[in-house]
Amino acid sequence: MFFRSGSPAIALLAFIILFVGAALFSCSKNDNTTVRFYIGSYPGEDDPGIYLFEYNIPAGEFKKLQEVYGQRNPSYLALHPEGRFLYAVNQIADYNDENSGAVAAFSVEPNTGELSFLNRQSSIGASPCHISVFPGGEHVAVANYSGGSVTFLPVLSNGTLGSAVSFFQHEGSSVNERRQRGPHAHSIYPFRDGKMAIAADLGIDKIMVYQPDGKGGWIPGTPASFPDPEPGAGPRHIAIHPDGSWIYVVNELNSTVTSYLYENDSFTLIESISTLPSGFDGNNTCADIRVHPDGRYLYASNRGHNSIAIFEISRKGALKPVGHEPVRGETPRNFNIEPSGRLLFVANQLTDNITVFNIDPRSGMLEFTGNELSVVRPVCIEFLP
Repeated sequence: MFFRSGSPAIALLAFIILFVGAALFSCSKNDNTTVRFYIGSYPGEDDPGIYLFEYNIPAGEFKKLQEVYGQRNPSYLALHPEGRFLYAVNQIADYNDENSGAVAAFSVEPNTGELSFLNRQSSIGASPCHISVFPGGEHVAVANYSGGSVTFLPVLSNGTLGSAVSFFQHEGSSVNERRQRGPHAHSIYPFRDGKMAIAADLGIDKIMVYQPDGKGGWIPGTPASFPDPEPGAGPRHIAIHPDGSWIYVVNELNSTVTSYLYENDSFTLIESISTLPSGFDGNNTCADIRVHPDGRYLYASNRGHNSIAIFEISRKGALKPVGHEPVRGETPRNFNIEPSGRLLFVANQLTDNITVFNIDPRSGMLEFTGNELSVVRPVCIEFLP
């Protein structure tokens, strides 16, 4: 079968090719110029707890897509690796009239990202403040701050959460009499593709290690813990380098980042470096830490100095301070880097705003876009893929 030049069939075929090409270009363009993200917060009585927004990068404009009500302190969020489900802590201490918090599960509508509530389970410990989903999507792990414990819950095939399969109560104290009288588990992360979990406990100055028990649960790992950080450091959140060899811990109480090397199934403490500029003598605590997706830069948030500290990562994992960027708000509780690595969003808890920064791919430095979003007490930002 063939068509003669200039025939109506040829014209129709050309039109179809142009139309499909334009549509594909439009989809590609839209995918490249907008990002969608969830916000977890400490809501007031009449406020939504979780938000879904879209940000148009060229226009610098935010569009609200959904507000989720009825969640008590959904302060930290984590997406399932397939993007089909979202999990949120309920940072409370009275769930079901027990000294416990809870964890909520939501389904994610594939086209819009909108959330639908699935179920809720006890975190066993009080005031859960951090949650992670494992790479295979089979478990979530929760750090209970005031409970000083970590909990592992199974993810069922429909995305709902089962009751806890493992629970570990941390023990001990450290040198800061006000903040370290007992354990305060502050975060927990999968490591080595889910073959381990590592948890930072601010109250006892330890990084704990857990591993699967082969029966669907978890046990304390080998080695039992990292080398201890400096007494009074207060380890809070953890960032893992993309190559898996370097682990960075931001310490809340002494405003440092501690680097660890992982090799031959062991952890070695390498160095601790300040997140503050020389000469700063005000009060400060650190909050969050992220490694850029390309592995070349590391960022940590300062609450007090109200900045993002920027570090260059050498080929051997060492950190070199390169600058600080004001967050244009107060108390940067959490920040996140959108998946393409172009933008960094900061959640400023006490000024009720989220600010947006361009990331210079050559230097890692940040530049304020001038764009910000008003949200009541934002705590966590989680991007859709």
